[in-house]
Amino acid sequence: MKAMGCHIIAEMSHCNEDILSDLSKIKDIMVKAALEAKAIIKETAFHRFMPQGVSGVVVIAESHLSIHTWPELGYAAVDVYTCGEKTKPNKACEYLAKYLGAKDVSITEIKRGLPNSSNSFTHIISRSNVSGGDQIVQSA
Repeated sequence: MKAMGCHIIAEMSHCNEDILSDLSKIKDIMVKAALEAKAIIKETAFHRFMPQGVSGVVVIAESHLSIHTWPELGYAAVDVYTCGEKTKPNKACEYLAKYLGAKDVSITEIKRGLPNSSNSFTHIISRSNVSGGDQIVQSA
């Protein structure tokens, strides 16, 4: 079965708080992550909240990358969803974790748009892992 897309949900913890509250840096990191994934960027939209936090999306021809930050917690919620075989969503996540300064990353990868026997579409969790300190848990 061939999936229509790959959706990665990443919980990034213990990130650099200064970066998480800087709209310009977040936008730059997100755009570069999309390029790392070999995606074609179409648009961006970012917003800085007061007193802290940034939310944004990079719309790509292959779908999107999004982020929501909580600088006071050192936490970023990231989604990378790509369609097709050209893009490398895992590369985007690796780039984001590195440049946000994440010390712990929890990833769930979902294969989406899988056709089933009733001509409907479904999804499966293809990978899930949590890393942090000495703890690493993986399932497929």
